[in-house]
Amino acid sequence: MPSSQLARRTAWQDRWQELRPLPLRPFVEVVPGLYQVRTRASRTYLAVDTHITVIDTGAPGSSERILGAVRELGRSPDNISDIIITHSHLDHVGGLPELQRWVSARTGIHLAEAHHIESDEPLPNPFTHPVLARICEPYLQWVDPGRARIDVHLRDGDELPVLGGMRIVHVPGHTPGSVALHFPELGVIIVGDAMQYRFGRLMPPHRLFTQDMPQAIASIRKIAELDFATLCFSHFRPIVRDADLRVREFIRELTA
Repeated sequence: MPSSQLARRTAWQDRWQELRPLPLRPFVEVVPGLYQVRTRASRTYLAVDTHITVIDTGAPGSSERILGAVRELGRSPDNISDIIITHSHLDHVGGLPELQRWVSARTGIHLAEAHHIESDEPLPNPFTHPVLARICEPYLQWVDPGRARIDVHLRDGDELPVLGGMRIVHVPGHTPGSVALHFPELGVIIVGDAMQYRFGRLMPPHRLFTQDMPQAIASIRKIAELDFATLCFSHFRPIVRDADLRVREFIRELTA
């Protein structure tokens, strides 16, 4: 077979492996030590090292899925040492109060949003469209998970000793305290809702849930300056190869 034809076939096979539906299982290994877990309305990530770091907790009712994935990996919930929240929307932090009833892990969120989690008031309405916000307000109050404990206020540049080093990258725009988690040694970044990945294309965060779109675009530009090969989202499949190149091309398209 000619080398050019072999290269095209290999590229097609790689593309299929990226796009094909994930098997119906509670988690999938993204790279060694990092697992994506299906939770209610979102995805949680488990960074499995000497201890386990949980990244986001899904919507209310997700703790059973998180703890089940931990057990299926052959570990104990007692191994969970840290919980990191990328931002304070319900589908990312709704499972936190119930998870904290099972584990005593240290919990961190960016200092700009810690008060939303620690308050007795309901979480902020995520809708930016005023009509949709009013329509959804009764439901959001009904499903609000209640307050949870925050132990650490995260800041840009903070680092945790997880999988060779996990760095906090402040990426405001979607919300004021949104953070991405960069693993330089793994070549991985988890961006939460700072970007979307639909139909094989990168997109800015959803306009209906993003408080400051120009700031969100600036945060994507900040992400594009980092080195990584794998890009992980909260609602979409990861991009597992050459993700940094794709983000740089994406930001060039956005600013052209």
